[in-house]
Amino acid sequence: MIRELKSGLTLFQAVQRIRRERQIGNLRKSQDRGVSALLAAAAVESHERVLDLGMAGRTAGLGLNAAGIHFVGSDLREVRCCEKTIRRMALDNACAWLEVSPAVLTGPCFDVVLFAPARWEAKARVFELIDAAFGKLAIHGRFLLAGRRNAGVESYRRRLKAVFGRVETTLSKSGFRVYRSSRSAAETGAHPVDAAHVFDVDDIPGGPYTFEASSGVFSSRGLDPGTRILIETLDVKSGDRVLDLGCGYGAIGIAAARRALEVQLLDTNLLAVRCARRNIARNGVANARVALSDGFEAAPGRTFDLILCNAPTHEGAETARQFVQGAARHLKSKGRFAVVAMRPGLYLRQMKRVFGAVDQLESRQGYTVLFARDAKSAVTAA
Repeated sequence: MIRELKSGLTLFQAVQRIRRERQIGNLRKSQDRGVSALLAAAAVESHERVLDLGMAGRTAGLGLNAAGIHFVGSDLREVRCCEKTIRRMALDNACAWLEVSPAVLTGPCFDVVLFAPARWEAKARVFELIDAAFGKLAIHGRFLLAGRRNAGVESYRRRLKAVFGRVETTLSKSGFRVYRSSRSAAETGAHPVDAAHVFDVDDIPGGPYTFEASSGVFSSRGLDPGTRILIETLDVKSGDRVLDLGCGYGAIGIAAARRALEVQLLDTNLLAVRCARRNIARNGVANARVALSDGFEAAPGRTFDLILCNAPTHEGAETARQFVQGAARHLKSKGRFAVVAMRPGLYLRQMKRVFGAVDQLESRQGYTVLFARDAKSAVTAA
């Protein structure tokens, strides 16, 4: 507590931070128990091939004594983390694939699928992955799914039953569940889930627009208030080179491209990048490009007149620090940086430290737009 107060936080803020840290610690312990329970229920044998769809964004099966372990994920950072673990552990039976679906994998079918969806994962996206994994399972292969009752696991159980015809509970303890199904038929018993959404937006600057978004990409069913407020607040000039950081399906970058010289869109999720690419073509935007990128890495040495971001506040302080410091490095002289956030305090503190002066351009519906100008000297001092 003394350390927290010395950092400049109020007593209330210090207490809140400690509570959040304890909650995160408890969640991680729960996830570790979940991994153990999932692997115990799977009872993987040395001759079997394993498809690992992740444990709340982490790998679950690495280190198993199995003939092969294939991790599939659509987030660049998760796949790189998996690759790093494979190298560190010198595993010769494991590999990681950056793909939106296991359906694209070739080779023999799998004997076991392991999956514990992240707490924030969209339901239709989970259903889509269950369906795809069914098609990659060998006959009599088994699907193990884990999760908490308050995080949608019961709806996943119902999908398993619809797809496989039968599901059993292998663990039920303290709100945590592990379910198991086996493939006994060549065809699934469920209709394919519709995980793609197309919607029109004609009441924001530069409209009308038509967007397509897949479940699993943020706000896939329509324009979220934060994105709308940032687009409505933008002062984009015709000669601007713009960066949309964490672009999702591309709404902010595409709206900016209708007024700017050129726009670069970046996102760490392959699913989002593919949606943004289709939306650029769908909206006839010729001056925008999208790339898969962890932060700013796909724009090395480039600088921009305007950097925009619908902040992923759920990713915490480290991501906020990287985004703000990266924005300062990639701004041209007199360049501008605008962030919209539901809980702006995290970004406001970072922006004040790096840029000095920060303005609040707009605040409504629980969202705030923060704005700062280039301050290279402040970055050097930091």
